[in-house]
Amino acid sequence: MAGHAAIPGRSRRPVRSSEPESTEPTGSGAGSGVRRHRGIVPVVLGVVYGIYASFLARDAGPITGWNVGFGVLCAVVVAALCFLLGRTGGALIPLVRAAAYGALFGVALGFLHSLAGNSILDSVIVGGAAGAGLGAAAFYVFYTRE
Repeated sequence: MAGHAAIPGRSRRPVRSSEPESTEPTGSGAGSGVRRHRGIVPVVLGVVYGIYASFLARDAGPITGWNVGFGVLCAVVVAALCFLLGRTGGALIPLVRAAAYGALFGVALGFLHSLAGNSILDSVIVGGAAGAGLGAAAFYVFYTRE
């Protein structure tokens, strides 16, 4: 015996509520900390980058004020660039956004490579290759998710 076509409680159309949905976080639930913790990743990346840059700049010598200042300056610059790219990246098309992420990564890695005592040409090659690789991976992720 065949069942009835209209099963109670099961509809193909989504049920719309009478209240409009809000896009602002309400302060409760799983997504409430999204706006509050937006700057955590750039700060952590900047701190790690600054510590590593100051470590490379001191070249196994004593820790001086210049090393600490250099590390803080590198940390602030990288954190600010990461934060700005994260804030303005949504307005860019996927190709430009991926190129920006790749360029930032390539320049940062090339600078660290040059601090390690390598030649400028070697640093440009390493930074360019790493930036191109990350740019291609970022483009793939951005293009397939949007």
